[in-house]
Amino acid sequence: MTLAALASAGASLAEVSRVLEKLGVDFEIEAKTVEISGVRALRVAVEHPEQHVRRTFRDVRRLIEAADLPGRSAERAIVAFRLLAEAEGSVHGREPEEVTFHEVGAVDSIVDVVGSCVALELLGARTVSCGPLPMGMGTVPSAHGPLPVPGPATLAILEGSRVRWTEEPHETTTPTGAALMASLTGGAFTEAAPPMILRATGYGAGRTTLHHAPNLLRAVVGELEGATGEVELLEANVDDASGELLGAAVEKLLVAGALDAWLEPIVMKKGRGAYKFCALVGLGDRERLARLLMRETGTLGVRHNGVGRTVAERRTVEVELPYGVCRVKVGSLDGKDFVAAPEYADAARLARENGLPLPRVYSDARAALREQSGRR
Repeated sequence: MTLAALASAGASLAEVSRVLEKLGVDFEIEAKTVEISGVRALRVAVEHPEQHVRRTFRDVRRLIEAADLPGRSAERAIVAFRLLAEAEGSVHGREPEEVTFHEVGAVDSIVDVVGSCVALELLGARTVSCGPLPMGMGTVPSAHGPLPVPGPATLAILEGSRVRWTEEPHETTTPTGAALMASLTGGAFTEAAPPMILRATGYGAGRTTLHHAPNLLRAVVGELEGATGEVELLEANVDDASGELLGAAVEKLLVAGALDAWLEPIVMKKGRGAYKFCALVGLGDRERLARLLMRETGTLGVRHNGVGRTVAERRTVEVELPYGVCRVKVGSLDGKDFVAAPEYADAARLARENGLPLPRVYSDARAALREQSGRR
């Protein structure tokens, strides 16, 4: 339903399919227009020849990492599957790396999750917000036998997040859906969408007939107020968390949509060493990301101040090197390019795969960009 809603809002399913071919699995995305409660919506199905294939979280992660996906697609998808693995591991008493996915390890679930992350990149979605997820009632079949609704893994994933209890006698939020939304939002679900200039709307249709609501997922695409000018600076002093935990929190803030996030070493009262956690966020993301910061670090409060910034125009260009493709971020002022920075993840991967020094890949990427620009 997520992939269908994003496609309905403007993401090209043909382009999503083209990108997902890099996963190296056989699949075909089928889509048709349907009407639910008088609303025109898109219904998507993933067809594949696999039967009863089981994959561990490690298998799925390797599949995604090897696919060279655009932007934050791989990062967002891996976070979603990690949440699933951690939840399944806590329910069944196993290490997350060794958790074997049944339904979620199948090609259709992998295409659903990764395809949704790719669709967000195609839409240029920097951040994602979502209301509290609905919790249904009853039971649902699984590879382990009948399970209560909400499923144990769903509840484990959403622990610490706001949810909405309903009397719908169906599973209205699956573990996969919960993990995907938690990955994209950092688990911060809010009642109100941030202020924005509305650009597009799309509807994804489910298959079950619900009793209390239309089985639709709506995707609203817009430009956040203050996205290009004023931003908010979030700050919190933390003296009781390890560097590993704070580093993971920085990563989660960035995945959830922070413009930037970093740590500054500071000295607090009585000479205690500590860190100041800092994050630049869009105006509409302040409360969502401040709550995520508190949950991830344990701090009881977050300072926020409005700050201005001067932003250069930027674009990403792919350049062909003799040993692979590398993305390069190009900055320009008044229509003139003034800086080119190869994407670190691409450059590091190419250096590793081809046994080359990282500076060599950076130099080759910049040279290829100059040659490519000179041909235009």
